[in-house]
Amino acid sequence: MPEIYDDLDAHLGVAPDIAQASIPMGMLLAWCANMHLLSSELVQAQERLILRLRFEDALGSELLIACGGTLSRDLFNDDGQRFLDAYYPRYMQAFRSVFGEDCYGLTDNWANYRRLAPILTRAYLGEPQRPRSSVVNGVLDRLARWWKR
Repeated sequence: MPEIYDDLDAHLGVAPDIAQASIPMGMLLAWCANMHLLSSELVQAQERLILRLRFEDALGSELLIACGGTLSRDLFNDDGQRFLDAYYPRYMQAFRSVFGEDCYGLTDNWANYRRLAPILTRAYLGEPQRPRSSVVNGVLDRLARWWKR
């Protein structure tokens, strides 16, 4: 398993500046914070910033900078590490599928985060289950009532 998933240096060659380079990793870090995938050490060390982030008063890029600009394995708990070990190699492809090839030209804001978050959530939790049809629900309800007699 990699000790470092990514860092700002890898993005500075294609991004116009450090602020834009931090957007992809910052949005991922914000999503991980919202999904409770961060390590307890990071949550404790950056408690105020993470709380501000959860209230959308701070951005994931701010948390990334506070972490030294590196997405390292130790920033995440066991669930986060398992997810990122499997998913991070495909992350930038997913990021580009949402924001296009000029993904470093977008605005770092919560509106753009909300465009990306469902993609990450589906990758983490899987596709949502479809609700059963009303006919199936009706049959199951009748069976349940009959069974309880």
